[in-house]
Amino acid sequence: MIGKLLDKCLKKKWTDEAVLNYVGEYQDAFITHSTDVSVREKSASGGTTTSLLIQGLKSGDFEGVIVCKTSVRKGRVRARFFIATTVEDILAARGSKYVEAKFLAEVLPLIRGFEGRLAIVGLPCDITALKRFCNKYVDIANKIVFTIALFCGHNSRIALIDEITARIERESQKQIVDYRFRVGNWRGQLEAVFDDGTVKSKPTKYFNDYQNLFFFCQRKCMSCNDHYGYDADMSVGDVWLFRLRSSPIKHTGVIVRKDAGIRMHDIALAANAIDSSKIEIREIMDGQSRIGPSHYNVSARHKAGRLFGVHIKDTVKQEVAWHEYLNALITVGNMCLSEKAWGEKVIFGTPRPILKLYLYFKKALESL
Repeated sequence: MIGKLLDKCLKKKWTDEAVLNYVGEYQDAFITHSTDVSVREKSASGGTTTSLLIQGLKSGDFEGVIVCKTSVRKGRVRARFFIATTVEDILAARGSKYVEAKFLAEVLPLIRGFEGRLAIVGLPCDITALKRFCNKYVDIANKIVFTIALFCGHNSRIALIDEITARIERESQKQIVDYRFRVGNWRGQLEAVFDDGTVKSKPTKYFNDYQNLFFFCQRKCMSCNDHYGYDADMSVGDVWLFRLRSSPIKHTGVIVRKDAGIRMHDIALAANAIDSSKIEIREIMDGQSRIGPSHYNVSARHKAGRLFGVHIKDTVKQEVAWHEYLNALITVGNMCLSEKAWGEKVIFGTPRPILKLYLYFKKALESL
């Protein structure tokens, strides 16, 4: 009841123009989750993406899925792409990966070397880059039958996860052999598995407070305005609505854009692999109401970048309010600070309570 009241009070008025700018073209929107508890167990959201891909394999719509998996080498967490051809492969790739990866460099050779049809999961920028290649190379385009874009605020350089995992190893005096950025309901927890088989969990804020402040943000993200994945067949991601917070099952927002997305949604629904209810697109936008508009506003970051000597191409050409400019100054400034060795020391030496207050201030600016 309280959650519904909060959602109603905080609900924004999204114009048709705002929907088109932020979300892009779409056919339908759903609030969903996997019906399989074991699938949801290690998933970042509701396990919908995993269930859709599993059903696509089972239905024969594609023979492989290009997904991203976390690997750990000598305690260093990295992301790598591979082709999943079994249910077990898909399950192994569950969960968020908040670390930089070389999408095209890894994925294009995989596509060219695979005999069969492929589904691909990637960030909005990955799917757009892939679309450009498909427009140029028919051999690649003919193999790709379904694409999913994950809602994305930005991605982080490896320096952030390296420091976080190093801290965890120092605290535990053990070496990490497996790592998950987020498991569990709502915000969830990060999870580290050590070489002796023990597991340590911490609140996701242990990593996310730095990430949400845009420390160690990849520079390419500064000029990106695509939060929801304009060019995918389907876009999926978290829906941070207060009425869902107390639910024992975390949900996944689904934006279906093209016929291939409708087909995969309907196949999974018919197989009872997902629970799905239609939702107004503006409710999904409400669930991303801070970061969605902020991500889109490249104009503010373009303006702020001048102060730091960083050229950020303005791709949206919109007016910039004072609070948007101030938020962009924090975003670009924090990125620049984290690129310096002395800046890293300042960032990781800042007491947690101060860091949290700083984050609350930034979130307040994003909420105006």
